[in-house]
Amino acid sequence: MATAELRSDSRSTVGIAALLWLLVSALVFSLLLHERRVQLTRAERTARALTMLMQAHTESAFDAVDLVLAGVADAYAALRPAADDPRFHALLRQRLTELPSVRAIFVVGPDGYIRNASDSPNSPSAPLTDREYFRRYVDDPALVRAISPPVYSRAGLGWFNAVTRRIVVDGRFAGVAVAAVVPTNFEALYRSMELGPGQTIELFYEDRTRVARYPADDSKIGRKATREEVFGTSAGNGAAGTIVVRDGLFRVRMTSYRRLSDAPFVVTLTQEPPSLLAAWRVEVFGAALAMAALTGLLIALVVQLRRKRQMAARVSQRIAQSERIEAVGQLTGGIAHDFANLLGIVRTNLAIIERLHPPDVRVRKALETSERAVANARRLIDQLLLFARRGSLDVHPIDPNEVLQRHLDLLRQAAGRQARVELVLDEDAPWCLADESQFVAAMVNLVANARDAIDDSLGRGSITVQTSRVSAAQAAEWELDAVRPLVRVSVVDSGVGMDEKVLAHVFEPFFTTKGNEGTGLGLAQVYGFVNQLGGEVRIESTLGQGSAVHLFFPAVQADASPVQPAVATTPSETSASISASG
Repeated sequence: MATAELRSDSRSTVGIAALLWLLVSALVFSLLLHERRVQLTRAERTARALTMLMQAHTESAFDAVDLVLAGVADAYAALRPAADDPRFHALLRQRLTELPSVRAIFVVGPDGYIRNASDSPNSPSAPLTDREYFRRYVDDPALVRAISPPVYSRAGLGWFNAVTRRIVVDGRFAGVAVAAVVPTNFEALYRSMELGPGQTIELFYEDRTRVARYPADDSKIGRKATREEVFGTSAGNGAAGTIVVRDGLFRVRMTSYRRLSDAPFVVTLTQEPPSLLAAWRVEVFGAALAMAALTGLLIALVVQLRRKRQMAARVSQRIAQSERIEAVGQLTGGIAHDFANLLGIVRTNLAIIERLHPPDVRVRKALETSERAVANARRLIDQLLLFARRGSLDVHPIDPNEVLQRHLDLLRQAAGRQARVELVLDEDAPWCLADESQFVAAMVNLVANARDAIDDSLGRGSITVQTSRVSAAQAAEWELDAVRPLVRVSVVDSGVGMDEKVLAHVFEPFFTTKGNEGTGLGLAQVYGFVNQLGGEVRIESTLGQGSAVHLFFPAVQADASPVQPAVATTPSETSASISASG
């Protein structure tokens, strides 16, 4: 697969994964929004039921008070008791026992003074002419009964609402019967509902004066709340309703209210975070974790898929390169073999000429020059045959660590003054199958190439020769088709590195980046030598950061018998490769 095709395929994979993630996210988001609406609806229904219950309880309490108070007014009109009449006080105390929400029952005369009271003789002696619940009857002769806003007791006993009834004797205003209803009775009811965090029940007078509250907050009782505090931006009109104020996706304030039909009160249930949408927030958190897990899984799958496709692309490139080199090797081997036959004829004829003209000095000198040229040509042919895997090898087990240590001086000579050579040898590295002379020649070749890749202007470079045992995990990481243990011998340099174009042709014979100074047979010879042994070659290189050539040899026991390598005949048997990084 070409690089452009691989990139296009990778982008397509990422696009599909991103589209899948978006679709799942949209589905999860829509489900969460639906569940949010469901929970808000459920909370609204619950609030309506609670406010209806509170309305019924509150109306029942005030109806009971009004009924008792009507009886007190009738009894007062019928008995016409004197002020501080003990019998009437007893009657008031007896009626008080029927009303758990009432602190005291008393009668205010037309002059504004308390005439009779259930808490006598502890009732206030000061006139009540300034109290709104008394003045209303003076100002409005038609008023029969009423309930006042919260009033604070002059005896210091706290807040109460005055439930009142006009007393008429002989058609004339004879005073006002008053029942002091305290808010603690309502707070006890609210407490029994076991509200959750963020939930508040309140009882308001019709002018928004707070009468009772749970959780209790005495500082707010008797104070008038703003319309926004109670109803938010809504007018809160109507007998009942629910007002939802949204402050973002997670912060929601819901107030359900219900007006009492026979009393000037409004009961409210307000739900705020954390009670409102608490379960939904848990679901959001769970969905977020699930989406995070899905995101991680998709990323892992995309990365894994890209790795597999990159691996497939590299394998495809290696196969293509191997086939190309195989074809070049077959052609090169055939030409080298034919050329060797021609050289044999030339050498034979040179020997004949030498026998025919032994005393001629000039002929002898020309023959020596020709024989040297034939020998050089023969060495070149041997290199070509080795690349083509037709050369003969003396294969036997060798200890790569010992061989490298023994020839360290030779490697340092090959590196010259441009680079220092260091050995990093793995003591646990097993022996390997190789032709020792060709093994040393390959190391010298690689060190010489590394030397040529080092830029003199940057100072003395470094060349490191390493050995190591190759584990199964490392073999998989290197994408090696190894059926038996391997030994890795690497030459790492700090040179200028190679780009992808160079790496694609680096093992081909006669390919060189040195111009007229190179033959282009060094790496080709190394490639052919290692592959003839059944090993593999990898190159890592980053432009500007150096290169690393890794040779993988078959590992053997030290006492293994010498063997002759099988000559590969198909591209799949010679999976030479290049893996570039950077």
